[in-house]
Amino acid sequence: MVQIYTWAYQDWKTITKETLATVVGLPAGITAEDYKAITGEAYVAPTTQATTTQATTTSTTN
Repeated sequence: MVQIYTWAYQDWKTITKETLATVVGLPAGITAEDYKAITGEAYVAPTTQATTTQATTTSTTN
């Protein structure tokens, strides 16, 4: 599987680094070491940020 991802990224240009990063750690995916071998860059796991929304209340006076 690593060879297919290597061809897709390096030769065919049909996959981006961002897309390749989504298969790191998946059962049918690649390892972080494979990612580095394919792209030449260290894999950095995406950080998840919790987004908060703040509700504003308006009051009216009569």
